[in-house]
Amino acid sequence: MKYLVILFLILVSKNILSEIPDIENRDKEKIKNGIVTTFIRSMDKWDIPFNDLLENRSGSACINWEELSKDFLENGIFDALGYSQNIPNKKASQIASISGCKKMKEYYKLEDTCSCEVIITNNNLEIKLPIKKFNPEAEFQNAVNLYKQKDYKGSYKKFLKLSEMGDGKSQYNLAVIIYKGEGFTQNFKKSYYWSLISKLNGQKASEKLINKSKKKLSKDEISEINDQIKEDLEKMVEKGETQALIPLAKWHLTVPKDPDYDNSYKWLSVASALDIPNTKKARNRIFNRVNKKSLSELQEESNSIYNNIIKLQKSNIMEE
Repeated sequence: MKYLVILFLILVSKNILSEIPDIENRDKEKIKNGIVTTFIRSMDKWDIPFNDLLENRSGSACINWEELSKDFLENGIFDALGYSQNIPNKKASQIASISGCKKMKEYYKLEDTCSCEVIITNNNLEIKLPIKKFNPEAEFQNAVNLYKQKDYKGSYKKFLKLSEMGDGKSQYNLAVIIYKGEGFTQNFKKSYYWSLISKLNGQKASEKLINKSKKKLSKDEISEINDQIKEDLEKMVEKGETQALIPLAKWHLTVPKDPDYDNSYKWLSVASALDIPNTKKARNRIFNRVNKKSLSELQEESNSIYNNIIKLQKSNIMEE
Protein backbone atom coordinates (compact mmCIF):
# COMPACT_ATOMS: atom_id res chain seq x y z
CA MET A 1 0.00 0.00 0.00
CA LYS A 2 1.76 3.12 -1.26
CA TYR A 3 -0.57 5.93 -0.21
CA LEU A 4 -0.03 7.80 3.01
CA VAL A 5 -2.89 7.32 5.46
CA ILE A 6 -2.40 9.93 8.19
CA LEU A 7 0.02 12.73 8.91
CA PHE A 8 -0.37 15.10 11.84
CA LEU A 9 1.34 18.01 13.50
CA ILE A 10 1.26 19.77 16.85
CA LEU A 11 1.88 23.46 17.04
CA VAL A 12 2.79 25.43 20.14
CA SER A 13 -0.05 27.81 20.89
CA LYS A 14 0.62 31.41 19.89
CA ASN A 15 -3.00 32.48 19.85
CA ILE A 16 -3.87 36.11 20.23
CA LEU A 17 -6.65 36.21 22.80
CA SER A 18 -9.65 38.39 22.09
CA GLU A 19 -13.32 38.69 22.86
CA ILE A 20 -15.74 36.06 21.62
CA PRO A 21 -16.43 36.96 17.98
CA ASP A 22 -19.93 37.89 16.85
CA ILE A 23 -19.94 35.51 13.89
CA GLU A 24 -23.58 36.27 13.03
CA ASN A 25 -22.73 39.90 12.26
CA ARG A 26 -19.48 39.32 10.36
CA ASP A 27 -18.78 38.44 6.74
CA LYS A 28 -18.99 34.65 6.85
CA GLU A 29 -16.97 34.16 3.65
CA LYS A 30 -14.16 36.30 5.05
CA ILE A 31 -14.16 34.19 8.21
CA LYS A 32 -13.97 30.95 6.20
CA ASN A 33 -11.14 32.29 4.04
CA GLY A 34 -9.39 33.52 7.19
CA ILE A 35 -9.56 30.05 8.72
CA VAL A 36 -8.04 28.49 5.58
CA THR A 37 -5.30 31.14 5.53
CA THR A 38 -4.53 30.43 9.19
CA PHE A 39 -4.37 26.69 8.47
CA ILE A 40 -1.98 27.22 5.54
CA ARG A 41 0.13 29.57 7.69
CA SER A 42 0.22 26.96 10.45
CA MET A 43 1.34 24.27 8.00
CA ASP A 44 4.00 26.55 6.53
CA LYS A 45 5.45 27.04 9.98
CA TRP A 46 6.40 23.38 9.83
CA ASP A 47 7.70 23.70 6.26
CA ILE A 48 4.87 21.59 4.84
CA PRO A 49 3.16 23.53 2.02
CA PHE A 50 -0.36 22.12 1.92
CA ASN A 51 -0.83 22.87 -1.78
CA ASP A 52 2.21 20.74 -2.64
CA LEU A 53 0.66 17.61 -1.14
CA LEU A 54 -0.73 14.89 -3.41
CA GLU A 55 -4.34 14.75 -4.60
CA ASN A 56 -7.21 13.98 -2.22
CA ARG A 57 -5.37 16.00 0.40
CA SER A 58 -7.34 17.20 3.39
CA GLY A 59 -6.48 19.51 6.25
CA SER A 60 -8.04 19.77 9.71
CA ALA A 61 -7.40 21.91 12.75
CA CYS A 62 -8.54 22.06 16.34
CA ILE A 63 -10.46 25.36 16.37
CA ASN A 64 -11.16 27.38 19.48
CA TRP A 65 -14.22 29.27 18.27
CA GLU A 66 -14.14 31.66 21.23
CA GLU A 67 -10.72 32.93 20.15
CA LEU A 68 -11.53 33.20 16.46
CA SER A 69 -11.01 36.95 16.40
CA LYS A 70 -9.92 39.09 13.46
CA ASP A 71 -6.44 39.34 15.01
CA PHE A 72 -6.17 35.58 15.32
CA LEU A 73 -7.15 35.03 11.68
CA GLU A 74 -4.50 37.54 10.61
CA ASN A 75 -1.64 36.43 12.88
CA GLY A 76 -2.43 33.30 14.88
CA ILE A 77 -1.72 29.62 14.36
CA PHE A 78 -3.73 26.54 15.35
CA ASP A 79 -2.71 24.46 18.36
CA ALA A 80 -3.22 21.11 16.63
CA LEU A 81 -3.37 20.12 12.97
CA GLY A 82 -4.17 16.97 11.07
CA TYR A 83 -3.63 16.37 7.37
CA SER A 84 -3.62 13.58 4.82
CA GLN A 85 -2.65 13.06 1.18
CA ASN A 86 -2.81 10.49 -1.60
CA ILE A 87 -5.95 8.90 -0.13
CA PRO A 88 -8.27 6.93 -2.49
CA ASN A 89 -11.27 9.24 -2.02
CA LYS A 90 -12.32 12.56 -0.52
CA LYS A 91 -14.27 11.13 2.42
CA ALA A 92 -11.46 8.84 3.52
CA SER A 93 -9.02 11.73 3.26
CA GLN A 94 -11.16 13.88 5.55
CA ILE A 95 -11.53 11.08 8.09
CA ALA A 96 -7.77 10.60 8.11
CA SER A 97 -7.03 14.28 8.70
CA ILE A 98 -9.61 14.51 11.51
CA SER A 99 -8.15 11.38 13.12
CA GLY A 100 -4.68 12.94 13.20
CA CYS A 101 -6.04 16.17 14.65
CA LYS A 102 -7.92 14.34 17.41
CA LYS A 103 -4.85 12.32 18.39
CA MET A 104 -2.84 15.50 18.85
CA LYS A 105 -5.68 17.19 20.70
CA GLU A 106 -5.78 14.26 23.12
CA TYR A 107 -1.99 14.08 23.48
CA TYR A 108 -1.72 17.73 24.47
CA LYS A 109 -4.81 17.53 26.66
CA LEU A 110 -6.66 20.33 24.91
CA GLU A 111 -9.92 18.76 26.08
CA ASP A 112 -12.91 21.05 25.37
CA THR A 113 -10.90 24.13 24.44
CA CYS A 114 -11.22 23.38 20.71
CA SER A 115 -12.86 21.02 18.24
CA CYS A 116 -11.26 19.28 15.27
CA GLU A 117 -12.84 20.44 12.00
CA VAL A 118 -12.14 19.65 8.36
CA ILE A 119 -11.04 22.93 6.82
CA ILE A 120 -10.04 22.14 3.26
CA THR A 121 -10.00 19.21 0.85
CA ASN A 122 -7.87 19.74 -2.24
CA ASN A 123 -8.81 23.35 -3.10
CA ASN A 124 -12.34 23.28 -1.71
CA LEU A 125 -13.30 25.03 1.53
CA GLU A 126 -15.09 22.58 3.83
CA ILE A 127 -15.34 24.58 7.05
CA LYS A 128 -18.80 25.06 8.57
CA LEU A 129 -19.32 27.94 10.96
CA PRO A 130 -21.08 27.04 14.24
CA ILE A 131 -23.70 29.80 14.12
CA LYS A 132 -25.59 29.69 17.38
CA LYS A 133 -29.39 29.69 17.30
CA PHE A 134 -30.82 33.15 17.65
CA ASN A 135 -33.03 33.52 20.74
CA PRO A 136 -35.45 36.45 20.21
CA GLU A 137 -36.75 36.45 23.80
CA ALA A 138 -33.25 36.54 25.28
CA GLU A 139 -32.14 39.22 22.81
CA PHE A 140 -35.16 41.36 23.68
CA GLN A 141 -34.39 41.13 27.40
CA ASN A 142 -30.74 41.96 26.71
CA ALA A 143 -31.84 45.04 24.80
CA VAL A 144 -34.10 46.11 27.70
CA ASN A 145 -31.26 45.61 30.18
CA LEU A 146 -28.87 47.67 28.05
CA TYR A 147 -31.45 50.46 27.88
CA LYS A 148 -31.82 50.44 31.67
CA GLN A 149 -28.03 50.70 31.92
CA LYS A 150 -28.22 53.72 29.59
CA ASP A 151 -26.28 51.89 26.90
CA TYR A 152 -28.62 53.35 24.29
CA LYS A 153 -26.49 52.47 21.28
CA GLY A 154 -26.19 48.84 22.35
CA SER A 155 -29.91 48.68 23.07
CA TYR A 156 -30.71 50.35 19.74
CA LYS A 157 -28.61 47.81 17.83
CA LYS A 158 -30.44 44.83 19.36
CA PHE A 159 -33.90 46.39 19.02
CA LEU A 160 -33.14 47.21 15.38
CA LYS A 161 -32.22 43.60 14.60
CA LEU A 162 -35.40 42.32 16.25
CA SER A 163 -37.45 45.04 14.54
CA GLU A 164 -36.20 43.97 11.13
CA MET A 165 -37.38 40.46 12.02
CA GLY A 166 -40.90 41.83 12.59
CA ASP A 167 -41.07 42.02 16.40
CA GLY A 168 -43.68 44.65 17.27
CA LYS A 169 -42.48 45.30 20.83
CA SER A 170 -38.95 45.94 19.63
CA GLN A 171 -40.25 48.22 16.89
CA TYR A 172 -42.09 50.29 19.48
CA ASN A 173 -39.06 50.50 21.79
CA LEU A 174 -36.87 51.44 18.84
CA ALA A 175 -39.30 54.23 17.91
CA VAL A 176 -39.19 55.53 21.50
CA ILE A 177 -35.37 55.67 21.52
CA ILE A 178 -35.36 57.49 18.19
CA TYR A 179 -38.10 59.91 19.22
CA LYS A 180 -36.34 60.81 22.46
CA GLY A 181 -32.94 61.02 20.77
CA GLU A 182 -31.24 58.75 23.29
CA GLY A 183 -27.72 57.95 22.09
CA PHE A 184 -28.55 59.57 18.76
CA THR A 185 -29.96 62.82 17.50
CA GLN A 186 -33.77 62.92 17.28
CA ASN A 187 -35.38 61.76 14.04
CA PHE A 188 -39.16 62.15 13.93
CA LYS A 189 -39.45 60.58 10.48
CA LYS A 190 -37.80 57.38 11.70
CA SER A 191 -39.80 57.38 14.94
CA TYR A 192 -43.02 57.66 12.91
CA TYR A 193 -41.83 54.89 10.57
CA TRP A 194 -41.13 52.39 13.34
CA SER A 195 -44.09 53.31 15.52
CA LEU A 196 -46.48 52.81 12.60
CA ILE A 197 -44.93 49.45 11.70
CA SER A 198 -45.21 48.51 15.38
CA LYS A 199 -48.92 49.33 15.29
CA LEU A 200 -49.33 47.21 12.15
CA ASN A 201 -47.73 44.38 14.14
CA GLY A 202 -50.34 44.68 16.88
CA GLN A 203 -48.79 47.11 19.38
CA LYS A 204 -51.64 49.40 20.49
CA ALA A 205 -49.28 51.45 22.66
CA SER A 206 -47.75 52.82 19.45
CA GLU A 207 -50.80 54.97 18.71
CA LYS A 208 -49.72 57.81 21.03
CA LEU A 209 -46.19 57.86 19.64
CA ILE A 210 -47.55 57.85 16.09
CA ASN A 211 -49.62 60.96 16.83
CA LYS A 212 -46.74 62.72 18.59
CA SER A 213 -44.40 62.01 15.68
CA LYS A 214 -46.94 63.09 13.06
CA LYS A 215 -47.27 66.50 14.71
CA LYS A 216 -43.57 67.07 13.97
CA LEU A 217 -43.91 66.18 10.27
CA SER A 218 -45.48 67.70 7.18
CA LYS A 219 -48.30 66.00 5.28
CA ASP A 220 -45.92 65.23 2.42
CA GLU A 221 -43.41 63.62 4.78
CA ILE A 222 -46.13 61.49 6.37
CA SER A 223 -47.39 60.38 2.96
CA GLU A 224 -43.85 59.56 1.84
CA ILE A 225 -43.20 57.41 4.92
CA ASN A 226 -46.53 55.62 4.56
CA ASP A 227 -45.63 54.67 0.99
CA GLN A 228 -42.12 53.64 2.07
CA ILE A 229 -43.52 51.26 4.68
CA LYS A 230 -45.75 49.61 2.10
CA GLU A 231 -42.85 49.28 -0.33
CA ASP A 232 -40.53 47.85 2.34
CA LEU A 233 -43.11 45.28 3.45
CA GLU A 234 -43.70 44.19 -0.14
CA LYS A 235 -39.95 43.74 -0.67
CA MET A 236 -39.81 41.58 2.44
CA VAL A 237 -42.55 39.32 1.09
CA GLU A 238 -40.72 39.09 -2.25
CA LYS A 239 -37.75 37.70 -0.31
CA GLY A 240 -39.97 35.16 1.44
CA GLU A 241 -40.16 36.98 4.79
CA THR A 242 -43.67 35.96 5.81
CA GLN A 243 -43.72 38.13 8.95
CA ALA A 244 -44.51 41.06 6.63
CA LEU A 245 -47.84 39.61 5.40
CA ILE A 246 -50.10 40.59 8.32
CA PRO A 247 -48.77 44.17 8.68
CA LEU A 248 -49.09 44.56 4.91
CA ALA A 249 -52.73 43.48 5.04
CA LYS A 250 -53.33 45.87 7.94
CA TRP A 251 -51.59 48.70 6.07
CA HIS A 252 -54.21 48.53 3.31
CA LEU A 253 -57.00 48.64 5.88
CA THR A 254 -55.74 51.40 8.16
CA VAL A 255 -53.29 53.71 6.37
CA PRO A 256 -55.13 54.88 3.22
CA LYS A 257 -57.96 57.37 3.67
CA ASP A 258 -60.36 54.72 2.35
CA PRO A 259 -59.67 51.09 3.32
CA ASP A 260 -58.39 48.95 0.44
CA TYR A 261 -60.24 45.71 1.13
CA ASP A 262 -59.16 44.12 -2.14
CA ASN A 263 -55.42 44.24 -1.43
CA SER A 264 -55.93 43.41 2.23
CA TYR A 265 -57.80 40.27 1.13
CA LYS A 266 -54.93 39.40 -1.23
CA TRP A 267 -52.27 39.46 1.48
CA LEU A 268 -54.49 37.70 4.03
CA SER A 269 -55.15 34.97 1.45
CA VAL A 270 -51.42 34.31 1.21
CA ALA A 271 -51.04 34.34 4.99
CA SER A 272 -53.98 31.97 5.38
CA ALA A 273 -52.55 29.53 2.82
CA LEU A 274 -49.32 29.52 4.86
CA ASP A 275 -51.38 28.68 7.96
CA ILE A 276 -50.42 31.83 9.86
CA PRO A 277 -52.64 31.92 13.00
CA ASN A 278 -55.90 33.92 12.92
CA THR A 279 -55.51 34.96 9.28
CA LYS A 280 -58.23 32.67 7.90
CA LYS A 281 -60.95 34.34 9.97
CA ALA A 282 -59.63 37.79 9.05
CA ARG A 283 -59.59 36.83 5.36
CA ASN A 284 -63.17 35.59 5.53
CA ARG A 285 -64.35 38.80 7.19
CA ILE A 286 -62.67 40.92 4.52
CA PHE A 287 -64.09 38.76 1.71
CA ASN A 288 -67.56 40.29 2.03
CA ARG A 289 -66.14 43.73 1.18
CA VAL A 290 -64.04 42.64 -1.80
CA ASN A 291 -64.99 43.84 -5.27
CA LYS A 292 -66.25 40.61 -6.81
CA LYS A 293 -65.26 41.76 -10.28
CA SER A 294 -61.63 41.79 -9.10
CA LEU A 295 -61.83 38.55 -7.12
CA SER A 296 -60.39 36.18 -9.72
CA GLU A 297 -57.46 38.49 -10.44
CA LEU A 298 -56.77 38.94 -6.71
CA GLN A 299 -56.79 35.19 -6.16
CA GLU A 300 -54.39 34.64 -9.05
CA GLU A 301 -52.03 37.25 -7.58
CA SER A 302 -52.27 35.61 -4.16
CA ASN A 303 -51.46 32.23 -5.65
CA SER A 304 -48.43 33.62 -7.49
CA ILE A 305 -47.11 35.24 -4.28
CA TYR A 306 -47.75 32.05 -2.30
CA ASN A 307 -45.91 29.86 -4.84
CA ASN A 308 -42.92 32.23 -4.82
CA ILE A 309 -42.70 32.05 -1.01
CA ILE A 310 -42.89 28.24 -1.07
CA LYS A 311 -40.17 28.15 -3.73
CA LEU A 312 -37.92 30.40 -1.62
CA GLN A 313 -38.53 28.30 1.49
CA LYS A 314 -37.57 25.10 -0.34
CA SER A 315 -34.47 26.80 -1.71
CA ASN A 316 -33.41 27.87 1.78
CA ILE A 317 -33.87 24.33 3.12
CA MET A 318 -31.67 22.94 0.32
CA GLU A 319 -28.94 25.50 1.08
CA GLU A 320 -28.93 24.51 4.76
